[in-house]
Amino acid sequence: MKAALFTAPFEIAVREVPDPVIEPHEVLIQVAACGICGTDLKIESGGYDALYPVIAGHELSGTLLEVGADVTHLKAGDSVAVNPNTPCRRCRYCYRGLFHLCTSPTACGVTYDGGFAQLCKVSAQLALPVSDALPLNLWAMLEPVSCCLHGIDVAGIVPGDCVVILGAGSIGNILAQLARNSGAARVIVSEPREEKRELALAMAADDALDPLALGDGLTEAVHDLTSGGADVVIEAAGIPATALSAISLARRGGTVLFFGVCPQDLEVPVQPYAIFHHELSIKGAYTNPLTDTRAIAMLESGRVQVAPLISHRYTLDQVADGLKAVRAGETVKAQVIP
Repeated sequence: MKAALFTAPFEIAVREVPDPVIEPHEVLIQVAACGICGTDLKIESGGYDALYPVIAGHELSGTLLEVGADVTHLKAGDSVAVNPNTPCRRCRYCYRGLFHLCTSPTACGVTYDGGFAQLCKVSAQLALPVSDALPLNLWAMLEPVSCCLHGIDVAGIVPGDCVVILGAGSIGNILAQLARNSGAARVIVSEPREEKRELALAMAADDALDPLALGDGLTEAVHDLTSGGADVVIEAAGIPATALSAISLARRGGTVLFFGVCPQDLEVPVQPYAIFHHELSIKGAYTNPLTDTRAIAMLESGRVQVAPLISHRYTLDQVADGLKAVRAGETVKAQVIP
């Protein structure tokens, strides 16, 4: 099969490699589409505990070509989307049901070969059967939608809340839709790219602010729009500027959720007195624990729209170009179509 093999930091070789051979508990997927994620950028650059060589790509969907001898709930020809994460089920967090906090997880496209290839094998428990309600390439959005659902759960949005989302890429736009579905009375996004602001307004946002134009006035603008700050602020860009400004946008008693994947060594100043005096809640949300079936329901019902978010498509030969475009912020959602 043809695959994009990450061989070293910033080195990608598109080549013919042996077809995966499945074990009795595994399935073989003909990949229909695989999204490019911020995690893939970190694998490309040598971060995120990358293990070279590896075929990256963990947001994938496709058709089953083969099922292992022990697999009884799936059959060849089924359409599936993939949950890429497997917990060890032996650590203290797994025993408490906190599978996403597992200390020894494995992940398709991270610790073993993923979806930037024509074929991909995964454990059958990771292959989720999906309907024909959506084209297969849209089912590749299941993993980011399920992650966003966990973020909304952690944020604790209730009807009537005002929500500010920093970043209007695919994740920011999914979060905006879910915030609206959770009863948010007002959804405000902050996004420097005009085309993404326009998309956010068309999707779910009431207001779209340009942080570059506002500069130091972003906090004042948000406080003016919200009469004192947002009930919930979600950092969804994973960059220093948004991480730095997030806490200042929350009202007294508000919640700040760090959802974007910031650089591991990033440090931002925090005023403990402000957190204490304003009784702020600062939270994080990591991956997608037990949210897959809810994500399927949201996509099938149309309550979350993902088709408008897919802005760029790349072949396997163009994977490096796709990563470059994502890194530059030129895409909303980019997919590789093997």
